[in-house]
Amino acid sequence: MFDEFPEPARSQLVSAHDEGRTRPEWCFVEGPVRLAFWAPFAGAEPVLVWQFEPGPDPAAAARLLRRALTAAGLSKIIHDIPLPPGLSPLVDRAVQHESLTGAGFTMEVERLLLEWRLGSDLPADPGRLTYRPARELDPAEVLDLLVRISYGSLDYDTRLELATAGAEHEARWMYDDLMNRKGKPGWFVIGYLGDEPVGLVAPDDHSIAYIGVVPEHRGRGYVDDLLARGTRTLAEAGVERVVAATDVANAPTAAAFLRAGYSEVGRLFRYYWRAAG
Repeated sequence: MFDEFPEPARSQLVSAHDEGRTRPEWCFVEGPVRLAFWAPFAGAEPVLVWQFEPGPDPAAAARLLRRALTAAGLSKIIHDIPLPPGLSPLVDRAVQHESLTGAGFTMEVERLLLEWRLGSDLPADPGRLTYRPARELDPAEVLDLLVRISYGSLDYDTRLELATAGAEHEARWMYDDLMNRKGKPGWFVIGYLGDEPVGLVAPDDHSIAYIGVVPEHRGRGYVDDLLARGTRTLAEAGVERVVAATDVANAPTAAAFLRAGYSEVGRLFRYYWRAAG
């Protein structure tokens, strides 16, 4: 099935398959329309419509999307359209947008795409926090921290999961996701003020995968400490380009990235599909 996708999609699918993130039965081709489903780690359910090439006809692409969703037995999935600043999927990815909406997807959130490049100033570390690798801690301690961070979050996906699946389910999924990232074992850290956990930052191999502060410590700038730690971790490892994303509506987190020397390089438009009933 992977051979029915052109390069570089074929090689990306093979690599993802070797990591347990996709399967041949999650790939669908019909004429010029192609798509695959992607999971964040081995053993997880698909969360993303990936390698989506709608072809010239949005109606045909919508039909294949609906068939694929039924065949995979999914209850929810997302698809992301990243674009340079100033562009809109309604105009600049019109066929893709119409294909998605024709299959029952809705565009629900717009995200900032952010980037720090080697050669930019590194964010200053205020030195207020000490850090412990998350992998060296009791999983229950990390899960409890993830639950606490989720309360009052301005992140759309987190708020959606809290409302539909609950904080414990969201924390368990996030824990599994972060522990299966490609970053080195010591990169995902908890920040402490004395013996009290303040928040966490999880650099991936080239991105800030997750950052958060517990409610009782918000408003004191600790996100700057955590972001400085995560960015410096990747820069010291030789990563030349660090990427991140946050909801446009999450103004405090967006401001923290800009203070840390990140630049806005685009927008990501996130579409959601949920099974009826």
